[in-house]
Amino acid sequence: MAKRLLLLRHAATSTGNGNRLIGSTDVPASQAGLDEMGRLPGLLGRFSPQVWYCSPLRRARQTAARLREVYPLAGEFVVDERLREIDFGRWEMQSFAEIAAADPEGVRLWTEFDGFVFPGGEGVGNFQKRVSAVLTELSGFETEEIGVITHGGVIRSMVCLALGLHPAKYLLFDVRPASLTVIDLHGARGVLTGLNL
Repeated sequence: MAKRLLLLRHAATSTGNGNRLIGSTDVPASQAGLDEMGRLPGLLGRFSPQVWYCSPLRRARQTAARLREVYPLAGEFVVDERLREIDFGRWEMQSFAEIAAADPEGVRLWTEFDGFVFPGGEGVGNFQKRVSAVLTELSGFETEEIGVITHGGVIRSMVCLALGLHPAKYLLFDVRPASLTVIDLHGARGVLTGLNL
């Protein structure tokens, strides 16, 4: 059984995207965000993941490529479709303020969480199922540590699943770009030992 998950959020995208919902839109990482990755070798030096998994979206793959330049990634590297961010549908690339003004009823339904489907996008239940499936699979591996390069929503959801929290609680965790979240696994559950490292 795996003992530790190292969850790395992708590098920041352009500064204008900071308060926008970016899920399935395949925006690139910014150069400034990729440059920030240079601080990670010191942080990752105390870990030794034997395998790395990555979202297929461009900003995550660019982060993985930059990480390979500044830190020797040992072992296998696997792109996993299940690690992509949720599809916000028609809300993609809009700020919360814009969405709340245009669709207050949709925002209200989102707060109820269970059964919610983003307009023209993905349902939160489907998103949770695919994140849960990949977490279960990774935690069952024999390797000691596994690295994952993915998105804020995926990381927050994995934290809730590992800690046994209701999935709606994922909004309580702020996961910053190019930051590391660490979960120490104990069977089907885990302990959050690092956030925004």
